[in-house]
Amino acid sequence: MKKIIRQLYAQATLLGACDMFTGQEKTIEELVKLFTSPQGLEFCIENHFPNIATLRLFKEYGVEQYGIYIDAGVITLENPERAVLIGKTSATVNLDTLARHEITFMHGAKGQVNASKWAVARVKIGQGCNVIKNVFNNAIIL
Repeated sequence: MKKIIRQLYAQATLLGACDMFTGQEKTIEELVKLFTSPQGLEFCIENHFPNIATLRLFKEYGVEQYGIYIDAGVITLENPERAVLIGKTSATVNLDTLARHEITFMHGAKGQVNASKWAVARVKIGQGCNVIKNVFNNAIIL
């Protein structure tokens, strides 16, 4: 894990990452927190960072428990607060709760976001991703 973090830090520094990423992170939880922060996701989408091969190294660490789905195949998610869909992932995301939902598609992930009732969703779409947004009732997709 330390080797991966050092490599990520070196790459991120070259791309102009902010000071939030110090390279001293020691756990997967610390990396996930940085990656899924608004600034982290914005940086990653704008810079296509990290590359898909590097992201695939994290699959073995059980990142699905944190809402990060890497090459997950065809999946259906019900009301996730946060979901990051990456690579060979095709997701149907159903949202119908009065909560704020953050859904991010990266590195070619595909999906459909269905928002209904009073759901509010922010959907971020990276390059090469294909997403269909369906809104019903009073829901909002930003």
